[in-house]
Amino acid sequence: MATAEAADTMKLAGFQGTTLIDYPGRVATTLFAVGCNYRCPFCHNAELVLPDQVDGLDLLDPEDVIRQLARRSGFLDAVVLTGGEPTLQPDLVVYIGRIRDLDLLVKLDTNGSDPSTLRALLDLGVLDYVAVDIKGPPERYAEFGGPAADPNAVAETISLLRRSDIDYELRTTVAPGLAAADIEEIASWIAPAKRYVLQAFRVPGDEGKRLLDPSWAKRPALEETEIRSAWEGVRDRFEDGGVRA
Repeated sequence: MATAEAADTMKLAGFQGTTLIDYPGRVATTLFAVGCNYRCPFCHNAELVLPDQVDGLDLLDPEDVIRQLARRSGFLDAVVLTGGEPTLQPDLVVYIGRIRDLDLLVKLDTNGSDPSTLRALLDLGVLDYVAVDIKGPPERYAEFGGPAADPNAVAETISLLRRSDIDYELRTTVAPGLAAADIEEIASWIAPAKRYVLQAFRVPGDEGKRLLDPSWAKRPALEETEIRSAWEGVRDRFEDGGVRA
């Protein structure tokens, strides 16, 4: 049984009560962790990333979140921890243990920057699904992830997942500036893998004001038909995957 010690330091800013898309095939709740070490200019969650915006957030009581999950455990299958970047949370391991004590599956969304935390979670057997965001080809990683984005750490994360028995996916939001040739290069870098998913870049409904860099809302990006064509060129390198609309 996981303890409640230190769980009150988890910084959570959002709670999506029910989602049918964030955990494939499961009814889930999504929790949004505060803080990120990346600075992806096309990120939709600037309020979880930029310190001046984070300071203005009303954080959730992590104990209250556990109580809400317990009340809904008969309806829910799983919890998705996303962000921001959840692996920055010092009490992530403890908190995930408490969620698992409710007999709920746990999916972790991560940028792959902290393979040591992922290794600890895999060793404990408390994760059921991991999704890793692949920002771009290795030599352009800082362009799409910011100065702290290290493709070597991401490569180590991918290696850990390959060697594990856990279900996982690697995914790329096809941000402005990524071309079919970049998708080909990414696929060459990350293959083989259990699942690779391409996602079209969407401008938020506020015309991009919530993007980390709002100017990216006006940059051209591949259309869904072009992304599907690029997927056809790399699909034979992966066990599963496709284009997620």
